[in-house]
Amino acid sequence: MAKSRLNETPEAQRTRDLSQTRRALLDLLKRNGELDVAAMVRALRISHVAVRQHLAALEQAGEVAPRVVRRPVGRPARLYRLTEAAEKAFPQSSDAIALDLLARLEQQLGPEALEQLFEARLKDLSKAYKERLAKAKTPSEKLAILAQIRDEEGYLANVERDAATGREVLVEHHCPVAAIAKRHPQVCRYEIELFRRVLGEPKLERAEHILSGAHTCTYRLPEAQKDA
Repeated sequence: MAKSRLNETPEAQRTRDLSQTRRALLDLLKRNGELDVAAMVRALRISHVAVRQHLAALEQAGEVAPRVVRRPVGRPARLYRLTEAAEKAFPQSSDAIALDLLARLEQQLGPEALEQLFEARLKDLSKAYKERLAKAKTPSEKLAILAQIRDEEGYLANVERDAATGREVLVEHHCPVAAIAKRHPQVCRYEIELFRRVLGEPKLERAEHILSGAHTCTYRLPEAQKDA
């Protein structure tokens, strides 16, 4: 790879850098929901001009949309967010084949067969996740490892601290199985059950839900749970 880049033409290098920056911008908006240009400049460490050029291209492609927000003091703020069309830039595991197979399974064997399939997957994932979490000594460490696993699976996951409560929360900024979950809502039920099992927290709650219109799926531990 390094050798091939040494032989790149200046134009090819500019194209690669442009693609990487635009990818970073898409990820930034995906993780944050809405941002103004100043916030993007700080996060990406590039110029205002460069950010505006990328935004203009993404807006023209229909992947970014602006929203003007009036403030009590000063000029109105122009915030940018991703559109539904931008979803194609992120991992999607819920393709038409998977949906078709699930539909055929349900039609031929009934809804009970579908539940058995999801239950079997839950058991397999629980075992795999628990092996990864076995080295964790505190709830915070477990949550951090779980976030890492989910991030690797394409959920753009991380641990954040809730500003209102000060509690740590698991945040998933993307749902690569959204299409399946829309048609089969039990996917979301099995997801939170998976987290409850591997974290050993039967009272883990989902505070925000992408399929309910939120920007993220957010999970938090019971308030009484604290690290030793």
